[in-house]
Amino acid sequence: MNVFKVTFSHAWNHWKDFTFVTCCSKADAIQKAMSEIDIPEVMNEKLIITVSVEGHLGKRK
Repeated sequence: MNVFKVTFSHAWNHWKDFTFVTCCSKADAIQKAMSEIDIPEVMNEKLIITVSVEGHLGKRK
């Protein structure tokens, strides 16, 4: 399991938020983070999503 930092920001606005999630893949991290962050509704919404691996949980082989 990896620890991901998922950052969301509006392309045309100053809103920005992030969360740390524990998942196996980047796709899972984005989906999990979207359920945890309250993304404001904006007309013609364009989101920038950044995902970075911050660490690893568990034993490495």
